[in-house]
Amino acid sequence: MIKNYEEALAWLYSQKKSHRREDLSRIKECIELLNIKTNYPILHIAGTNGKGSTASYLSEMLILKGKKVGLFVSPYVISFNERIEVNGKYISNEEVLAYTNELEELSKYYQETYQDTIPFFELTFLMALLYFEKQNIEVLVLECGLGGLLDVTNALEKKVAIITNIGYDHMAQLGNTLEEIAYHKLGITRTGIPCFTAVDEVLMPYFKEYAKMHNVDMHFVKPMISNISMAKDGTHFTYDSIPYKTALKGLYQAYNAGLAIAVMKYLDSSYPKELLDNALRNTTWPGRFEYVEKNIILDGAHNIDGIRALFETLKRAYPSSKIKVIFTALKDKAFPEMLKILDTVTHKYYFTTILDKRASSPSDFTSLTEKSYEVIEDYKEAISKAISDLDEEELLVITGSLHFISEARKEILEVLKK
Repeated sequence: MIKNYEEALAWLYSQKKSHRREDLSRIKECIELLNIKTNYPILHIAGTNGKGSTASYLSEMLILKGKKVGLFVSPYVISFNERIEVNGKYISNEEVLAYTNELEELSKYYQETYQDTIPFFELTFLMALLYFEKQNIEVLVLECGLGGLLDVTNALEKKVAIITNIGYDHMAQLGNTLEEIAYHKLGITRTGIPCFTAVDEVLMPYFKEYAKMHNVDMHFVKPMISNISMAKDGTHFTYDSIPYKTALKGLYQAYNAGLAIAVMKYLDSSYPKELLDNALRNTTWPGRFEYVEKNIILDGAHNIDGIRALFETLKRAYPSSKIKVIFTALKDKAFPEMLKILDTVTHKYYFTTILDKRASSPSDFTSLTEKSYEVIEDYKEAISKAISDLDEEELLVITGSLHFISEARKEILEVLKK
């Protein structure tokens, strides 16, 4: 028996898949073995970037409508518990422990019966479903882990499919072209079920053809969004010629928020504008163009599209600022292209690394830029040095990896306390 929260997380993370997933039979079998019931509508979100923000907007809108809302997201920024929440409240450590013990029993049975391991993400998803059933939620906002077609979250039927955007990420699993990646994301759609998407115009013909072949009710949101600008109080934009503002900063937030508005209006055509405004104002999402101090920004951009969106926001919001960047990335990310984009706004880099077997070495980055840089292996030292070097008129941006942002956020808050 697992005795405490720390042991529970250690056991969950130790459960590794033995082979590449070819279908969803294992997760479906596990749902049946646990006798999990999902008697609530599901809003299912896939996409390369923006899934978490879109999910958070939608969750807030539904809560303001008086619904009891389950939210499942991945990955987390501050703690594991962020993955599973109901009406803005994370699952507790005690509940994580209790469900982990239940899942350990399932895991033993499954291993003995099928000689197969239920891996970490599937166990986490099962924990969420058990928790949501016990909490009697009325609607679930569900974020894909990776891809869509073979993502374990796709084992459930849904009321609405949502695809934020398509960009180059996880190519080893999803393919090397935008169309190949889009095929996996479109795997969450169902015949006769609406799909709302903010994909770029270049992929619209592919989406239209897919929708025609599979009888998907496709809605393109991006053409409905215009007049995007940033101010101190957030991101301003118009959707369907109506002005809105989200407290989250970043030009891409207009598309994430616009998607959420479109879905909410589909679910409830009479949903009040005042509640939409309140939801956009109340939504928070750590690690996404997050100001921890007036001149220190955390952004979890970890792929080409994410870095490009960060670049566009920095260029628009800080056209004359001297920008310094603390950067690291995982080995499987396209960091040469990411640094090429960042070079156009960066004055100086602090290259570092994190304790992760997939982490790159700072030396992997040095030949990819002609900008000034320092190599500081210990990310805590890199953060401390960069903050101490920072002048009032300079901006410090920490980016390159969501895993890094999670650790960096805690360290920055510690440094700023001193």
